[in-house]
Amino acid sequence: MFKIKFINTLLVLIAVTMLITLAAPHVSAENGDIEAIMNEVVFFGDSTTAHLAVRGGIPKERVWSGYGSTLLYTSVLERSVCIDGEMMSIFEAAKKFSPKILVITIGASGGAGFLKERDFKQIYKKLLVGVKMSSPSTKIIVQSILPLSDKSVKYYKKLTKQSVATANVWIKEVCDELHVPYLNTHDLLIDKSGYLKAGFQNDEYLHLTSAAYNIILNNLKNYIFNNIDTFK
Repeated sequence: MFKIKFINTLLVLIAVTMLITLAAPHVSAENGDIEAIMNEVVFFGDSTTAHLAVRGGIPKERVWSGYGSTLLYTSVLERSVCIDGEMMSIFEAAKKFSPKILVITIGASGGAGFLKERDFKQIYKKLLVGVKMSSPSTKIIVQSILPLSDKSVKYYKKLTKQSVATANVWIKEVCDELHVPYLNTHDLLIDKSGYLKAGFQNDEYLHLTSAAYNIILNNLKNYIFNNIDTFK
């Protein structure tokens, strides 16, 4: 009887050991996959994106923006992207570099509050379709327009927290129509009044602190983790 119990116990221990051994490499490999994928993400947008290379820890070559680290929404379809000092359109950039993942964050500069729904959506649709045609292998992720500082009302007239919220609804509708992932990062950064939290404000406009960029990047990382098979 003792011998039988000993053998049964030994078999259980062996089975548990095998399960742990099999599971450990899987978890490690999955985490490694996430980090490798994150290191291939390219970010495209206006100044809030450009500052990823300053306070977000993202290498400059993976941060695409316009000349002077900003990007006018109404010019986003033109040769308005500055990469390594060379001006090109986002379509030319997508074709030339074919990023594995392209995160797009636009609409604040000359978009929200300035354009009617039809015109705003038309630009976004042309952008997404054009990038996909230029680089079919690129996975596109669209991020919401990021929130404004509560002090921005002193400087902005048409660009308001209400116009940003409205434009984000339009962006999501375009993404749903074209089956493009949409990340609502905006709501992760706001306080109860709908403005950028004080601890995330780098200035009186809409520019962000390193803490805010940590939130943004972790949100993206979590999304990729939860959809890992799509991005491998």
